[in-house]
Amino acid sequence: MAVVKKTLRLPGLELHDIGFAALIYFFALASLIWPDSGRLSIGGLSIPRGYLMAPFYLIVGSLILSLGRFDTAAMRKVPRFFRTFYPEALFGPLFTESILLSAPVAHGRSWDGFFSGLDQMIFGFQPAREFSAAFSGSVFMNELMFGSYFAFFLVLVLTPWISWFRHDEAEARREMAIFSAYTLVVYITYVFFRVMGPKYYLPDLHAAWYNSFKGGVITAFFREAFRYTILSGAAFPSSHVAVSVMMTIFAAKRDKRFLFLYVPVTILICMSTVYIYAHWFVDVIGGILAIGVLLPLFSSLYPHARKALDALKGRNEVGSTDNCGRMALDNRE
Repeated sequence: MAVVKKTLRLPGLELHDIGFAALIYFFALASLIWPDSGRLSIGGLSIPRGYLMAPFYLIVGSLILSLGRFDTAAMRKVPRFFRTFYPEALFGPLFTESILLSAPVAHGRSWDGFFSGLDQMIFGFQPAREFSAAFSGSVFMNELMFGSYFAFFLVLVLTPWISWFRHDEAEARREMAIFSAYTLVVYITYVFFRVMGPKYYLPDLHAAWYNSFKGGVITAFFREAFRYTILSGAAFPSSHVAVSVMMTIFAAKRDKRFLFLYVPVTILICMSTVYIYAHWFVDVIGGILAIGVLLPLFSSLYPHARKALDALKGRNEVGSTDNCGRMALDNRE
């Protein structure tokens, strides 16, 4: 039996797998430490939600880290597409989870008084209140603002696909890795730094909700959707703003002509977050600053992280083989 060197191909782990698995494992731990993020009724028993979510998140995190076992060269194009972009589907549910966890962590308190004071100091009034009050009777303005708020999800989902459909999977994976790193850092920030936003903090806006907004199909859809969504606790920095700016930069990297579309859409998204009083104006500035710091940082770290992961996945080990040739040989000793 000869002793040889073999190349050990570890499961095809990607950096975005690590980022989202780390976030989900954090949620599992936080759910055990602060289980009262709600209560679930099972068999007549009322159980703190965290005790049920913790094992669920442990399973999900483990599944994510196992995805690479199916990431082979023979994998068909469509499964590889979902393998690359599945984090986009997790962005919304994990956003909600960060909000739910922020309440027991903060014991019901928030930083909204501070941010409300900053907006008041800068403008002499509350932009979230006055902006919407000035135009809420305009069907066009309401459709534009609510439509722009929704456009964020299209920008988030579609932008990383540009590289994929231009046959640059390496760039698509880079963008998803940076996106996952942003999500990891900012969602943990939301858990420990709770900011609810104007529509939950200002009593008049919370009481009025969106009943005074006159509009068409888009306005009606969001007016109804907001009745069933929980968005009180993850306002600073604004991810609508930060991710829109991030995606604008990603798109411009592929083709600067995209700026003619992305810049006005991103500006409208920034405006819409204040108009529908989901965010303080300072949250918008925070989103721009957050991505201004995190994007260069993660971009500079990415090549080193990629190199380290590739080295791990392709490291050499000493092993042995038999006559059946069950072990691939790199070179004989």
